[in-house]
Amino acid sequence: MFAAIKAQHQGVDVCINNAGLGHADHLLSGRTSSWRNMLDVNVLALTICTRETYQSMKERNVDDGHIIHLNSVCGHRVVAFPNLNFYTATKHAVTALTEGLRQELRLAKSHIRATSISPGLVVTDFPFRLFVNEPQKAEDLYNLYTPLAAQDVADAVTYVLSAPPHVQVSCPPRFWT
Repeated sequence: MFAAIKAQHQGVDVCINNAGLGHADHLLSGRTSSWRNMLDVNVLALTICTRETYQSMKERNVDDGHIIHLNSVCGHRVVAFPNLNFYTATKHAVTALTEGLRQELRLAKSHIRATSISPGLVVTDFPFRLFVNEPQKAEDLYNLYTPLAAQDVADAVTYVLSAPPHVQVSCPPRFWT
């Protein structure tokens, strides 16, 4: 993918890591294959894309790029759904990786920004994929909380990208209302 981007567009200036996968597996009875799948997508793929984005920017002397990780409120607290505990662990990893990235960029004296956007429940098919055999559970989530629209998340990304170069947006997540 990054080779194709380089060939077609010279490289990456902004990366929005929007990988997110969840399986409804409890810690006490979950499947190892599900956990590996979540680690591969939510943590490893995000980290690889971050590294490749940075290398693309560094190679072209881009010092004002931006790396955005779309995280989750689950990356900041354990929510009351026990079958989401491993998913939550992967999102905590995204929080730690974003802060680690920010610190590494600072040490490298880079002006590339790193941001984690952590929405709560968003109206998507994610809950229906999570509760594939229990669609009512997914519907119930939307009745428990006021969900965000996808446009709310897009607006947050736009805001972060439009902030002046000297501004690093870092704020606590918005929990469900």
